[in-house]
Formats: sequence, structure tokens, C-alpha cells
Amino acid sequence: MKSRISIPALLGASLLGLVVSAAAAEVKIAVVNPQQILDDTKKGKKIKQMLAEYVETRQRAIQSEEAELKKLEAERVSQESVSSASAKQEKEKVFEQKLAAYQRRLQELDGEVQAKKREALGAFTKAIEQAVQQIAENENIVLVLEKGGSRAGTLILYNQDSLDLTGRVIKALDSKGEQ
Repeated sequence: MKSRISIPALLGASLLGLVVSAAAAEVKIAVVNPQQILDDTKKGKKIKQMLAEYVETRQRAIQSEEAELKKLEAERVSQESVSSASAKQEKEKVFEQKLAAYQRRLQELDGEVQAKKREALGAFTKAIEQAVQQIAENENIVLVLEKGGSRAGTLILYNQDSLDLTGRVIKALDSKGEQ
């Protein structure tokens, strides 16, 4: 039977190895919260605003198609008692085609939104990584871990405020944006 090692156990063992091997030297570890950086930097706020506007324009297009579907459904139901069987079938067929087209459009727009998010956040993520790397190199920090909020799967449950580089990364990114 194969034994499985969990990621937290592996991370803990790795950190323990760092601490043990660092008996002669000081090991500096830090954390950074990328979501807070996105929320608090000028560039991050611009990205979030741009993405919100992008989603909003797509949402308006979907809402108009949705309203058209509701109108067709209401017409179909209201004329059901006075329409012939062939007319009912035709209206049902038209409605189903429009519904299928609407659902495809929803999937396409979701794909577009996800691609836009990846595109917009890709360069910003690289900028965060560069700023973190610069700070870590300047301060001889050997390990920087990502600290999320209180979401499930977060590995960092607690850290001293002095270990958190988030504020310094925000300042570094904002100062680069002004130059």
C-alpha cells in the first residue's frame, strides 16, 4: 500500500528542514497577501474597475437576450389555447433554438470574461512577484509564502505583522506606477 504525503505535511517537513539547517544562520520568512495588493494598489484598483466595466457590458447584452426569451415564452404561453398544433410546435421550436443560442452565448461570454481576467491579472501578478523578489533579496528573506484571507485551503493561519510584506509591496508597486 502506497503512503500518501499531504501538501501541508510536506510543507511542514520542508520548513522544519529549513529551521534545522538554519541553526547556524538566521532564516527570514515572510508572507504576502496578493488579494490585498490587488485591492489596495492604484494599478490593482484600475484593473478591478476595468474588469467590472467589461463584465457589466457583457451582462447588459445577456440581459437583453434574456428579456427577449421571457417575451417569447410569455407569447407562447398566452397564445397556447388559440394556436393550432403546428403553430404551437413552431413557437416551441423557435423558443428552444433561441434558448440554446442564449446558453451558448452565456458560455462564450464567460470564456471571454475569464480570458480577460487572466490577461489583465497576468502582468500584474508578474509585477507583484518582481516586487516581492526585490524586497526579499534586499532584506535577505529566504522564503515568502502567500497568505490568503480566511478562505478554505489557506496554509498560513497566523503570522506576526512584522513578517507581512504586503504593505511594502503595495508601496513599491504604487511608486513604480507613478514613475
